[in-house]
Amino acid sequence: MLGEDRQHRTRIRARQRVVLDVVNFSDATGLAILPGKDGSVLLRGQGDTDYVCGSCGQLLAIGIRRGMLQRFVFACNCGAVNQVIE
Repeated sequence: MLGEDRQHRTRIRARQRVVLDVVNFSDATGLAILPGKDGSVLLRGQGDTDYVCGSCGQLLAIGIRRGMLQRFVFACNCGAVNQVIE
C-alpha cells in the first residue's frame, strides 16, 4: 500500500572467534601484517569471523570471511607471530 512504512530488517549473525596459532617467525609463511601502533584492529570486513592473537587474545581481525586469511601472518603488539592454519 502507498504511504505504508516499510521496516528494514537487520539480520543479526553470531560471530565466530578463531584463536590464531602462534608460530616462530622463521616458520611463518605468507604476507606479514604488522601491528597497529595503538593496538587497533588490523583488518575489518563484513564476514562472520573474528581472529585473535593466540598468545594474548588481542583482536587482530574482525568480521572476516573464514578462509580469506590463509596466507597471512599477524604480528601482535605482545610480540607473538600468529598464522591462520585452517
